[in-house]
Amino acid sequence: MTRTHITTRFLRAVVLPVLCAVTATIAPAADQASFRVVSYLKGSYSTPVSLTEGAPGVFYLVGGGSNNTAFSITTQGSKTILATFPAGTFVDGMLVSGANNRFYSTVQQSTNPANIFSVGSESGSQQTYPAVDRLAVPTQNLPDENLLGVGIALSGNPSYLTSTSLSGGAVTIYTFPAGQRLPNTAIYASDGNYYGVAYLQDASAYVYRITPSGSFTIVHNFPANTLVGSPDWVPLLQAADGNLYGATPTGGANGTGTIYKLTLGGEYTLLYTFPRGRSYNPGALIEGSDGNLYGATDGTSEKSLLFRISTSGQYALLHTMELGTDGVCQCQLTQGSDGMIYGTASGGGPTGGGVVFALNAGLPKPAPQARQFSPASGAVGTRVRIWGYNLLSASVGFNGAASATLYNSGPNYVWATVPAGATTGPITVTTPGGTSVTTASFTVK
Repeated sequence: MTRTHITTRFLRAVVLPVLCAVTATIAPAADQASFRVVSYLKGSYSTPVSLTEGAPGVFYLVGGGSNNTAFSITTQGSKTILATFPAGTFVDGMLVSGANNRFYSTVQQSTNPANIFSVGSESGSQQTYPAVDRLAVPTQNLPDENLLGVGIALSGNPSYLTSTSLSGGAVTIYTFPAGQRLPNTAIYASDGNYYGVAYLQDASAYVYRITPSGSFTIVHNFPANTLVGSPDWVPLLQAADGNLYGATPTGGANGTGTIYKLTLGGEYTLLYTFPRGRSYNPGALIEGSDGNLYGATDGTSEKSLLFRISTSGQYALLHTMELGTDGVCQCQLTQGSDGMIYGTASGGGPTGGGVVFALNAGLPKPAPQARQFSPASGAVGTRVRIWGYNLLSASVGFNGAASATLYNSGPNYVWATVPAGATTGPITVTTPGGTSVTTASFTVK
């Protein structure tokens, strides 16, 4: 079997480690966790990429062998094709939820310009926006409704950090020098800046910070000449403690990858070095609702590993995925609103087309994080957009007065109407996972 990796063809990257600190020599025994296959995939659903929960228990992803379909799948395995593209057309990257209850990515043919497209929750809901002169792949939604993205010019090789509107227009935030490439890892952090990973032709790499105005800083450098392989996705996330956490899919003392912590100020800590062997090379990393990190290794064509690692570096194996039954990674992971960790395996399973799976690690439902809202003030009846994390199934209060009119747009946005009786004060968002109160106050006029 030939393993199929994500077809973001220009996003080929490896983050390279500092050779120091903790080195593991023996893989720990598996911890307690249960694994189930949500659906074996084939045909138009095969080789799935990423998972975005758009509504409770409904995930959006791309697939189709050459990644030329967009579809949804429920936690019980019911699937719906949302968009189908011609043969030779590639969907580059994951589907990112917008503030308008649609999901965005980029589609490109080798001989044609790139287009941003979006889909809704029903078949036939596809919208394709005017062609752009650069391949802008959305990576995350932003508080202002735009989409953060990375890409390259179609007529050359510079890489870009971009902001894309919901109507498909891409604006360059920063242009990287020629010869530097970006994996699909750009994130928006709590300090209002953008962070990501870039790598150079000499096999060195760095973590960067870019301000909204385009000011560039290298936060941490990884050394040169330790490049092995070229994965498409290099994980980088900001955890609840405010620090960045990432994985290098190769390198380290054993050449099989590392997990590291990085403060926003650039203080680097190597948390874990994977053992020698063919089952390693981490390619996915998320934060769970218990404050630990959860990840997957690309491994070999026979098996991949699902693991947990604490923010202090304590590692536990949770499940070994086998080629013929569970599928094999490259994998993408997300924690659902029900607390389960869901993932995609790009290959394997009885059909050979990969799987969507669920891992029950006993985690609580994720708590909401209401970060920003707009507008900052308004009269009764004003529609307010609240942006944050884990906002599905939300109820909203304006200084204690409940909003009767609200709806979610994916897990990062909730729209609410200022109710009668509201007074100036913070906004409260409550979900089945808990309650979050905004730092800023909404002013009732």
